Amino acid sequence: MEIRKLRLSGFKSFVEPADLRIEPGLTGVVGPNGCGKSNLLEAIRWVMAENSPKSLRSGGMEDVIFAGTANRPPRDFAEVVLHAVDDEGEPLDVTRRIERGAGSAYRVNGRDVRAKDVSLIFADAATGAHSPALVSQGKIAQVIAAKPAERRMMLEEAAGIAGLHVRRRDAESKLRQTEANLARLEDLMAGLDSQMASLRRQARQAERYTALSDQIRVAEARLLYARWRDAAAAAEAARAEAKAADTEVAAAQDKAKEAQRAQHALAQDLAQLRDDLADRRDDASAHGHRMAALASQLEAAEERLADLDRQKARLEEDKVDADRMTRDAADALAALERSLAEGAKALEADEDARPGIAAQVEAAERAGRAAELALARATADNAGVEAEWRVAEAEIAQARMRLDRLEGEARRIAGQREALLGETDPDEDVTIAVGAVQEAGARLAALRGQLESERARRQDLAAARDEAASALSAARAELAGVEREFQALDRDRQARAKQQAGRGGRSQALDSVAARPGYERALAAVLGRDAKAVLGSPEDAEDGRFWTGAPPPSPVADTLADHLRDAPPQLAARLALVHVADVDDGRSLAPGEWLVTTDGLLRRWDGFVARGEGAAEAARLERDNRLVELEKALPTLRSAAEQAAGEQEAAQNALSDSQRDLVARERAVNEAAEAERQALRTLDQAEARRDRLATRREELDLAEADLATRRATATEELATAEARRGELPDPEAGRAALETARNRNEAMREAVQSAAATLAAHDQALAVARERVATQRADIKGWQGRAGDAARRLAGMSARFEEIAGERAVIAARPAGLMREIEDGEATRARLGDELAKAETAVAQASVLAREADEALAELNEALSTARERRAALATRAENEETRREEMARISGERFRTPPSMLPGTFGFEEGAVRNAGLESEEMDRLVASRERIGPVNLVAADELARIEEEHGASAAEQAELAEAVSRLRGSIGNLNREGRERLRAAFEEVNDHFRRLFARLFDGGQAHLALVDSDDPLEAGLEIFAQPPGKRLQSLSLLSGGEQALTATALIFGLFLTNPAPICVLDEVDAPLDDANIERFCDLLDAMNRDTKTRYLIVTHNAVTMSRMHRLFGVTMVERGVSRLVSVDLGGAEELLAAE
Repeated sequence: MEIRKLRLSGFKSFVEPADLRIEPGLTGVVGPNGCGKSNLLEAIRWVMAENSPKSLRSGGMEDVIFAGTANRPPRDFAEVVLHAVDDEGEPLDVTRRIERGAGSAYRVNGRDVRAKDVSLIFADAATGAHSPALVSQGKIAQVIAAKPAERRMMLEEAAGIAGLHVRRRDAESKLRQTEANLARLEDLMAGLDSQMASLRRQARQAERYTALSDQIRVAEARLLYARWRDAAAAAEAARAEAKAADTEVAAAQDKAKEAQRAQHALAQDLAQLRDDLADRRDDASAHGHRMAALASQLEAAEERLADLDRQKARLEEDKVDADRMTRDAADALAALERSLAEGAKALEADEDARPGIAAQVEAAERAGRAAELALARATADNAGVEAEWRVAEAEIAQARMRLDRLEGEARRIAGQREALLGETDPDEDVTIAVGAVQEAGARLAALRGQLESERARRQDLAAARDEAASALSAARAELAGVEREFQALDRDRQARAKQQAGRGGRSQALDSVAARPGYERALAAVLGRDAKAVLGSPEDAEDGRFWTGAPPPSPVADTLADHLRDAPPQLAARLALVHVADVDDGRSLAPGEWLVTTDGLLRRWDGFVARGEGAAEAARLERDNRLVELEKALPTLRSAAEQAAGEQEAAQNALSDSQRDLVARERAVNEAAEAERQALRTLDQAEARRDRLATRREELDLAEADLATRRATATEELATAEARRGELPDPEAGRAALETARNRNEAMREAVQSAAATLAAHDQALAVARERVATQRADIKGWQGRAGDAARRLAGMSARFEEIAGERAVIAARPAGLMREIEDGEATRARLGDELAKAETAVAQASVLAREADEALAELNEALSTARERRAALATRAENEETRREEMARISGERFRTPPSMLPGTFGFEEGAVRNAGLESEEMDRLVASRERIGPVNLVAADELARIEEEHGASAAEQAELAEAVSRLRGSIGNLNREGRERLRAAFEEVNDHFRRLFARLFDGGQAHLALVDSDDPLEAGLEIFAQPPGKRLQSLSLLSGGEQALTATALIFGLFLTNPAPICVLDEVDAPLDDANIERFCDLLDAMNRDTKTRYLIVTHNAVTMSRMHRLFGVTMVERGVSRLVSVDLGGAEELLAAE
């Protein structure tokens, strides 16, 4: 594949359509930071189906769409087109377009495809969104910090097995889905088996239910006929009895009429007597009411007189209280007026005295302020003197300290000079160190020669170890694949054993028969559906299919039974007459003979032909043969794996011994090198010491001269400071004046506080006096009000006394008249009582006669009612029986579409054989109870059973297909794993060779290698890097310096790339961490790779040296903020123009 051009539109900062031509050679991309250079690499990865927004420096996939600027609106879509040519020279245009809210769409040459299809296209071309040839910013750091397992993924990309991984994952996903479908299908078939057994039981129940239902229908017809017959006879008898009851009713009616006339006459007499009695009672009641009213009036008059007496007594008591209140008020008013006059006089005297006290307080405050002012002035004067004195003291102390320090420095310089005079001769030390260096160098050269020999031996052992490890990995991988297949088949066998246990230990024919390899389809075609029939006789009329066995006939010459490893005797009769051949040769078959081919084509003597039957059974027989084959192969494979493990362990032990020897020799070399470095350091130290001693003597001479000058200056400064202190005033006089001012200020403050306290006490006394006067005036007003209330109460009491006296005179005359009226009423009440007693006696006698007449009439009416009820009952009974007969006829018409009289002929029973309705009902109830005991019945069980059996057969065929699909998928996964391991091992060897060569070239020496660690399986192992830059020992990548790590990671990336060169290689600021010397080697390496491969290189850089080595440059600018543009320069063409000029 050749990638020729990249076209962007609306992608990130490239809002306008931009074309990036990717031509052969080195194409550089330059520009300032933040202008959008890295967006070009991200566009390439995006169009190659990158689906991780994080890898594109985005929060979501729609963030790759131009988001707009202050001057430009946001775009609604982004599109990237990669123009290329495939291996056959045909154009290949890959387009990815994303719209806001609609997601991404892919097209290849204008045809819509999936992201997976795009990934596979680029994966088959050794590139893709995660190709090691697309090196983004920070990729070097990621390689350095990556774990071994993550580095192995880079090796997989170089090996070109990314497509294999995709296909393996698809196959594994399909295998899991197929196994899950197979498990669900097995569960479904188990459910169908139980459902079929249940439906068979239900079908038998339905058959019995139908028979009982027919018997119940006949019994129902017999019962209906019996009830119709009984109802007709009962209706005739009831009509005859009703006619006799009519005569009895007429006689009873005549007797009742005569008794009613006598009862009416007595009732009229009794009513007149009761009216008279009611009049007498009314008169007695009216007189009783009048006597009660007179008694009530008398009682009310007596109670009112008593109430007036009580009111008069209370008024007398209130009058005494009011007189006492009037006297108390007069006494209290006189006392309050005297106290008020005295308080007002004392308050006036205190008011006159307050101005004098206030004047004393003001005078004390003025004197206090003057004392505070004098204290502040004395404090300031004393502070100035104290400050000048402290400054002078400090100057003297500093001058003395400086002089003491200079004296100490003079003593130190003298000590150093004496120490220099006491040291050994430095020239002699230099001569001794030179000899030691020469001796250490000779020993180091000898040890390095021994180390190189040991390294060559270790490389040979490492190669042997790698070969043993490869053999061990292949043996283990093959063993693991066989064991997984064996375990899957063994699980299938165990599941069948469990199903057999669920059938009571009875096995199916397919469980007990085994064909030789190649004859599975023939045996499955012969057995067909009968392969799952149970061996043995059915138990207790059990439903199902069974192989019970029969005497076998004489077998044919080429019988199928000769090609079976095992077969139960029950199948001998079926297999004896079956011919087996590779193809059907059209031979004629005798009656009872069959012909089957090894491909499963079946032909019988009667002309029946079957093709493709028994696929599930054939697959199962093949699995059984495969299981036997794997059981035989497993010990050999395990032995081979153990032997390879032993060989690998022996090679590893030899390599470990060599490694220990190598480490010991490296340690000796390191120690010799360290001894040489130590000798060189000793020589350097001796020479430095000699130079240092000479320099130190010169420094001491200069220091002594400078010290003498500074000592003279310090002595002069001390004398000047002492003279300045002597001119200052004595601070003790200022301290005494300050103490005097402070004492006077305290005395004035106490005088002010005393005067203020006196004024406050006087003001408080004035307030108390004012409050006392106000309280006394309020008390006077209160007593005056109470005196007025007492006078008004006395005036009202006099008027009330007169009202009570008048009312009592009127009421006192009423009781005597009322007593006279009550005595006259008692005589009238006695007369009315005698008249009432006579009337009650007459009413009682008439009531007895009327009650006797009523009882006689009631007896006659009761007899009449009884006769009428009996007549009505008989008529109703006749109607009911007739209605029941008609109802029976209606039910017969609805249930059986025939009148009751024709039921015997319809259902075939004799009229005379029909018993009474009770016995027939009991028979019908017995039959219904028998049917009810059957329980719920599925009347369509037979139809459902046929449908389920058909579904079971289809499921069995599907199970065979799924089992075959599982076997194929497992084989495909094993093939993909083997191919992946082989390609990964080959890629590892090639990458390791490239890495060794590139490392030595970038470091101008040294050596390095790669190693697979953490697992024997290359597909699960990690990739570790071991490097030894020139002059250093072998160590892992993490122990190198930062620059060494960057160069080593670059060598690995280029080694991966050279193993499987991609159509395009993008390097985004890979040269950033390199210095100038390494930049030159990096660019030389790029030139060499450009010559050796057909890859087109796109290099993003800021380095001027790298820019100068490019064949053409593209510049990315951002004249308008947030909008990137592309400009290009062909450096090769420019050089030709300059040469032409």
